[in-house]
Amino acid sequence: MIRKIQVLVMLLFVHHLLIAQHINEISIGQCYNLANSNSPLYQQKVLTIAAGNLAEKNLHLKWLPQLDLNAQATYQSDVTAIPIKLPNINIPALDKNQYKGTLDLSQPIYDGGLIAGQRKLQQNTTATEGQKVEIDLYQLRSSINNYFFTALLMNENIALMKLVEQDLNNSLKTVAAQVTNGIATRSNEDLLKAALLKTEQQKIEFASAKKEAVDILAILTGADIDEHTILTKPATGAYSIADTVVKRPELTLFDFQQQHIKLQSNLINASTNPRLLLFANGGYGKPGLNQLKNDFQWFYISGVRLNIPIMSRITQRKDKEVLKIQQQVVTKQRDNFLRNNQQLLVRQQNEIDKYQQLVQTDTAIISLRTSIKENAFVRLSNGIITTNDYIQELNAENESKLNQKLHQVALLQAQYNLKIILGE
Repeated sequence: MIRKIQVLVMLLFVHHLLIAQHINEISIGQCYNLANSNSPLYQQKVLTIAAGNLAEKNLHLKWLPQLDLNAQATYQSDVTAIPIKLPNINIPALDKNQYKGTLDLSQPIYDGGLIAGQRKLQQNTTATEGQKVEIDLYQLRSSINNYFFTALLMNENIALMKLVEQDLNNSLKTVAAQVTNGIATRSNEDLLKAALLKTEQQKIEFASAKKEAVDILAILTGADIDEHTILTKPATGAYSIADTVVKRPELTLFDFQQQHIKLQSNLINASTNPRLLLFANGGYGKPGLNQLKNDFQWFYISGVRLNIPIMSRITQRKDKEVLKIQQQVVTKQRDNFLRNNQQLLVRQQNEIDKYQQLVQTDTAIISLRTSIKENAFVRLSNGIITTNDYIQELNAENESKLNQKLHQVALLQAQYNLKIILGE
């Protein structure tokens, strides 16, 4: 057991060395795995399993011979005596102070399945406690989703702002030429410069939000990642709750709890079975087995002992009634969980449907806004409209593109949130 723990500690050490290296590119799946293994909950699960395995091995030791060393010194108010006197025969009376030291040995032969039942129950307890930690680990995926897709969205927004800067710089060159030729005023040029600065501010805000999200991802995963790490954009897919099977870790926990109750029921049955053991008792004391000899003497006794529990049979029925109620409680908890989970699935599916429709309409809106902006640029070049009018159309196009990026990333996040609810 110690050897296994040493190997486990070494593997964890190597794992931390590996994730300590800077990662240039990372996917959401890698974030899940790293967050799972880096969490203190993972070490808690390992220790829980190790403790459970040790407890199970200790139960197996009950089959070994049991040795007990006992010693006692007593004083009693009266002793056994022969109530007759015989001529010329002196029968010494026993001392009222008596001493005894014994070594008791017992070896189970048949325990009615009690030890085997206790071992199975311990195995189930270990699995149950480990599964509870697994549920907590699974919840980390929701946090990973929030920060990963936030960073991804900010990345898309920063790239979009760079394109907006290019449009503004091209427009600024045109307006600067018009100012030089006296067609436009200096204020028109200043408006474009102010728009450029505003775009730079948006880039700063997006970069700050991305850095915050990535920094938290680094804490959750334990990986050496920063704002320069490339976040692999997950692939979109067709997700539907119509033909899916829920595989949440909570369901496994309910199964373990139901099994635990069944094992407890089996243990109650085993506790009412007869038990057979060998025993031996040896020692030194005064008096020994010969009560008429008032001296210190060695003695021993050995034999076979049969034990038939009586009270356990009386309470067996009531104990099983309690377990039956507990089993019903677990069943209701499972049903309630599935019902609530189904509500989450419906809501999440509606979110996906909504964003799919929004993404489709975003394309048409952007096409129209781009056409309007390009037309406005032509009119700006010809001095038909003011720079402020052009900036309004540019901002409208920019807003439509930002909305599209928001909806695309929100669609991805909704799809991956659905996978979490399904337990995939």
